[in-house]
Amino acid sequence: MLRRRSFWIAAAAVAYTAFAALRASGGHGPAWLALLGLPLLLALGLRWVERPPRGEDRVEPAARRAAAVCLTGAAMLAAARSGPAGLALIALGNLGAAAAAMAALVGLARIAGLGGLLEPPPNTRRLDAAAFASLFWTVAVALPAVSAVAPERAADLDPLLVHYATSAASLGSLTVTLVAIARVRIARRIELGVADRVEAALLLTATALAVGLAAAFVGVAPPESILPVTSAVAAVCVAFCTVAADAAQVSRALRGTLAVATLATPPALLAVYAVHQAPRGDLGLRGAPQSSVGVAVFGACALCALAGLAAPALARRFAPEGARWLGAFDAATRAAMNPEPEAALEAALSALREASDAGVAGQAPPALYLLSPPERVTVDRAGYAHTEPAEVPARLIELAQIEPERVLRVEAAEAVEVRRPEVRPLLAWLAERDIGVVALVNDAEGPIGALAIPRARRASPMTLEEVSGLRAVADRLGAVIAVSAMLSGSRGREVAARREAEERAREVSRLERAVAQGAGRFRAIAALLARPARAAAYSPAARAALEQLERLGVAGGPVTLLTAPGIDAVAWGAVVHLTSPRAGGPLAIVDGAAPVPEGFAQAFAQARGAAPARDEAAAIDGSAGPPSALALWRDPDSSPIEAARGGTLLVLDAQALPSEVQSYLGAALPDDVGLVVAVPQTVDALAATGQLSERLADRLGDRAVALPSLSSRAEDLRALALDHLARIGVRLRGRPFGLDLRALQAVLDHPWPGNDAEMGAVLLRAALVAKGDVIGEKDLAAIGFAPSPEPASGADSARGEARRPRRRRADPRG
Repeated sequence: MLRRRSFWIAAAAVAYTAFAALRASGGHGPAWLALLGLPLLLALGLRWVERPPRGEDRVEPAARRAAAVCLTGAAMLAAARSGPAGLALIALGNLGAAAAAMAALVGLARIAGLGGLLEPPPNTRRLDAAAFASLFWTVAVALPAVSAVAPERAADLDPLLVHYATSAASLGSLTVTLVAIARVRIARRIELGVADRVEAALLLTATALAVGLAAAFVGVAPPESILPVTSAVAAVCVAFCTVAADAAQVSRALRGTLAVATLATPPALLAVYAVHQAPRGDLGLRGAPQSSVGVAVFGACALCALAGLAAPALARRFAPEGARWLGAFDAATRAAMNPEPEAALEAALSALREASDAGVAGQAPPALYLLSPPERVTVDRAGYAHTEPAEVPARLIELAQIEPERVLRVEAAEAVEVRRPEVRPLLAWLAERDIGVVALVNDAEGPIGALAIPRARRASPMTLEEVSGLRAVADRLGAVIAVSAMLSGSRGREVAARREAEERAREVSRLERAVAQGAGRFRAIAALLARPARAAAYSPAARAALEQLERLGVAGGPVTLLTAPGIDAVAWGAVVHLTSPRAGGPLAIVDGAAPVPEGFAQAFAQARGAAPARDEAAAIDGSAGPPSALALWRDPDSSPIEAARGGTLLVLDAQALPSEVQSYLGAALPDDVGLVVAVPQTVDALAATGQLSERLADRLGDRAVALPSLSSRAEDLRALALDHLARIGVRLRGRPFGLDLRALQAVLDHPWPGNDAEMGAVLLRAALVAKGDVIGEKDLAAIGFAPSPEPASGADSARGEARRPRRRRADPRG
């Protein structure tokens, strides 16, 4: 970046020259405009010089400083020409022209390339051209300066010598500039960015020289006046080319300038010639009126305007290779905007094929090489895409990544193959496929392919504008391929997700059927277990017990069953389970009075890898030592709590469980497991005697139901006895047994202290000794059964007897 002090120095030099011109003109004329306007224009020019480059372009600081000096010199020349033609002003003007010319040559030697494989030759960065041009300008500045400062010493000099020196210095400087530009163009014609800038500088300098010589020839102004201006204009053009922010912009500006100069310069020069050659009063055309001068000028302006309208068409003709590839790249980029990825790819390759010489003289068509999967995509003349397996050398991708715009040109690789042997196999691969340039195709993750353009019959290297256009096509194709891959991946994921969803739906349906079947099986098993409690519940005691159990089951809390000896607590616990919210879950039954809860010893023997023992109690007495009861309940593989998940845990004789198991059961029972316990006494009584853990007692609460004994179910005895005999008969003989009247009366009169267990045993023994299908009184007597009116001993029997109502004798008529 230029410093502010540099601007003030340059502005002071320009202001000094303008002030000298103003003083020489006596305070009149355009010198005032130069004094006020040129510093402002210089500030704008220096600010333009400081603009950062665009894209991958680079501008060296030395080139920026040289451009600033060039603009300062041109401004000094303009300020000097705003005054009368004096020796001092001629010296200041020549000094400004010399500074502009030499600064332009310095900037030319400091043009920065875009990097990559190519490096600038060392001879193109020397300042010998600027030094040689300084020799011309030294004489052109010294002669008028000495004549102005010491006129007595320059009295013998011919006054025309100053003009000759100025003209010679201008022509010599222009010639040196043209030679230096031509040398740089030959040496660095392959470097991207440099070739565009140097080509523009050469053509603009040649154009300025041609216009200046033509103007001097037709007498627009004397050579000593117009040639320094021509030199300064050429120097500013070179400086513009060296520090422009975008080299491609330089090429476009060059084409427009050349088109306008080609069309507008001839009529403008003819008009100027006519005006200068016409004497006062006519044009020398045998008395032509003076108004004809105005007509000539007006005609020249009209022709220049028409030239401006036709300039764009002519500018396209100045484009590289007749703008063929630039148009193709633009067309390919527009074609790749198709929302359908496959159609966009085909349209882009078709547009590139039309611009190439594909199909003529065996030229290969443009191709898109994909890295994964390794494929080569081309388009035929009909616009149909063809895909074939092909691999791209990894070295090609590596070199293309470090090249400007990620575009690898064959001419650049050929220029370095002598000093970089690793490029030779890559050149052979490119030559075999007639590829002239390769553009790397990237997505967000990195390289995904390469766009190859055939070499065809191209005569000149690619310009930066063309490379930028090819880069735009490659970027667009990268976006198209990325979208196509995303759509393909999305489609694949959609298909996979749909397939997985269908599989999961089938699995869910299967599991739902399995759960429904399991729940049905659980309900069926629980209903089978609950049948003895519901089979003959006609008595008020049985009905009240059932209603209370169903109500507590619906509530879902723990339920305590107060049982007398021989009562089937499992049937009544199954009733609670069937009416609970967990009726579809399992009903796990644990007998607390057993040595070890059923299934525990077998599960732990298998967990230890031992062979299952026939006797589970013996299995836990082995050499390994029995596991603790609490460990058995905590083990997730054999714990009854885990077995009852989603259902009900029925514990018979809960007071017989170890105290630590009772505490664990009261604290660790999850919410998805219902609890039903059967105990012989109330919870408070068992807790008071220490038979029941306080924690379990708190968990059970006061939700207790006393199960009715047979002594309190006089209305149910006949139905219960017939139900037992029917099932016994079906199991033993395939048909139900019956009872005669005397046997039935004996059953009704017996108090049944053993409740369900005693009745079942008596009836089974009687059925075994019976000869027919009806059990009589003699069959009961044969097994030693005799009705006893005495109540059974024990507190429970006494309680049950106290609750039993008086019975009626059986009616022999049924």
